[in-house]
Parts: sequence; structure tokens; C-alpha cells
Amino acid sequence: MTKNMNNLGDIYDLFSSSSFLEYEAESKYLEWYSVEGSKRLSELSRQLRTFLNYRSAIIQLRFSISQTGSDSFKKDIILKRNSELLSLSSRYTTLTNKVGVEELSVAEKIRILMQKIKIQPKHLDLDILKEIKYLGNEMWKNIHILSEFDLHFHPQVLNMVIKIACILSNVERIFFLPFSKFYCELKRNYLQLERELSGLLFLTDVEQVKLKKKKQVGILE
Repeated sequence: MTKNMNNLGDIYDLFSSSSFLEYEAESKYLEWYSVEGSKRLSELSRQLRTFLNYRSAIIQLRFSISQTGSDSFKKDIILKRNSELLSLSSRYTTLTNKVGVEELSVAEKIRILMQKIKIQPKHLDLDILKEIKYLGNEMWKNIHILSEFDLHFHPQVLNMVIKIACILSNVERIFFLPFSKFYCELKRNYLQLERELSGLLFLTDVEQVKLKKKKQVGILE
């Protein structure tokens, strides 16, 4: 099993491997735990900060009078990052389709694939899984960066990012089992944000339709 995990690189969270726990008393493993644990805690902290940024963006969108306002430089960066995220998402979807997934079962299919590779590693399956993990990491980077901008001025971008974050949170709980509860909770919170944003976008569409009709009536008069 240890040999298989070494072949998998960083696909598996080594905290979940009992073979490493056997050497806990040795200083080199304690040092490894310290470094790896620090990295994981930093990532969880970043995930939480990112979520709170999106939570704040939706609050700002709810109470903002105008949905235009970010300067052109920031807008260019947002659109560039959004384009990169869409490109990565397209590649991610293509790969997950290769392992026979549907949107609601991405995490479960990946879990099954991981178990299959642990028992009988195959080069093709391993490459696909590594690429899925890599693309997921790259998407998270863009999601983290976008969260620092005024996305309440770009509700459609905000909507797309939150939808992707929901899917990635669900998959992340499979890749990092010791933190599965954290990512399950993160997914639930992103789903809540998605529902709130959907309601706000619906109300915005209704108001725009009313405004359009009002203008048409004014022209006729």
C-alpha cells in the first residue's frame, strides 16, 4: 500500500495512511507532521477567508444601489481571471466525464477511482486523477484571487464562481479525508450563497423588466 501511495504523489492525503502513523515517535516524522499540518491549516484558513469574501460580496450586492462601479483596470483583471477559470472548468469537466461522472456524483466517482488505483494502479487512471487534482488546485487559485475583488459589481461572474466552488468543495472532501467535515460544511455554505444569489438575480431581472415596461409606456404617452 505504501508503494502505491508513493506512486500517487500528492493525490492522497498522507494523514489518512496508518503506515505513517506507526513512525509518529520518530523526530523526522514529527517534523513532517508539523510542516504538513501547517500547510493544511493555512489552506483551511485561506478557504474560510475566501468564503467570507464571497459572503460579503453578496451582502454588498443585496444593498447596493448600482451594479456598476469597478474601475476598468480591475474589470480587466476580473475578466481575465474569469476566462482562465472557465477554461480550467471546461478541461476539468472533460476529464471528469472520462471517468463517467455526472455533476451530482463527481466526488463519489473520484472516491471509487481512488480506491481502484490503490488496489490496482493503472497509468491512465492515475494520470487522469492527477490532472483532475491539478486542475482543481488551479481553479481554487483563481477563486481565491477573484474573491479579493468587488464581485458585487459583476454578479454573473460571482454566480459562476460560487457554482464552481460548490463542486470543488464536494470533491476536496474526498482528496483530504481528515478535513472532510470542513469541506462538507464549506459546500453547504456555498450552496446557501448560491441560493441567496439566485434569488437576488431573479429580483434584479424582475426589476429590469418592470423598468423596461415603464420606459415603453412613457414613450407611448
